[in-house]
Amino acid sequence: MHIICLGDLCCDLIVPYGKMQKILASPDLSGEKAGMMNVSMQCGGSVANVARTLGKLGDRPIMVTPVGGDDLGQYLRSEMEKAGVDMDYAVPSAKSNNYCVAVLDGRGERTMFCFVPPWADFPRFSERSFEGIPDADILFTSGMAILDDEENDQAVLSFVRRQKERGARIVFDLNVRAESYGYVGVRKEACEEMLSLSDIVLLSGEEEFLPVTGFREQEKAARKIWEMTEEGTVIARNGHLPILVLGKGELSEGITIPIKPLKVLSTLGAGDSFDGAFLHEIAQGEGAADAARKASDYAGLFISGKL
Repeated sequence: MHIICLGDLCCDLIVPYGKMQKILASPDLSGEKAGMMNVSMQCGGSVANVARTLGKLGDRPIMVTPVGGDDLGQYLRSEMEKAGVDMDYAVPSAKSNNYCVAVLDGRGERTMFCFVPPWADFPRFSERSFEGIPDADILFTSGMAILDDEENDQAVLSFVRRQKERGARIVFDLNVRAESYGYVGVRKEACEEMLSLSDIVLLSGEEEFLPVTGFREQEKAARKIWEMTEEGTVIARNGHLPILVLGKGELSEGITIPIKPLKVLSTLGAGDSFDGAFLHEIAQGEGAADAARKASDYAGLFISGKL
């Protein structure tokens, strides 16, 4: 199957703030302890992380994203290819890729900040970005591919429409990151059009529920999104609460999937690992509810450090 992942690729900077506070409160400030306080760098971006998960699961996803020609761009391209991602359709960019700063508290919970230096930019697409890209069986993208930029948004939406007309299944992770990208005007309109084109929508947490639907409650938000998809399928997650699956037929009343209890080391990457495993399962022919159940188990292993 051709799985195309369209969206963001950036550099993640991981700041172990909670661990640093604990170490500073300890009398042991050995070299080993001090080394644990360093900021670490890794390949990141929500859609890129999903593509890397697919690669690790044995799929060979195609990543469509702008990549700078500088050292950072070369590093990111190399890391993606090592994870089994096809980068042949990456879009050369005159600008460097942006950064995302993840600050981890003492419980491993993260707060995300975008950092775009003057020589970098958010991923931006034009019609030329999609020249020569093969037809997809599954096209995955997220709200991070949609900006307050009409040229970018129309290029992305036109590509999604063409792929849908050719038979691709469109899977959209809402992930609007309103706190960093905003959610008004051109961007809001484009996200709503993307929802209407989507066969499956993945959403997670009040920070996504509220800006798009006006509801904090999981079920109310999921049902609002379901209406906006013109009766596609919605997978709604909210931390430790059961996953809600809404769709046509037997899914119209909603199916809930309990989250297995586990010891969480860090929630960093939880959503992306879920999405990657979910896409892998539907590519194998699983239905939405079974794919969500297996993806939840996979994400649980990921955030508990067992993968």
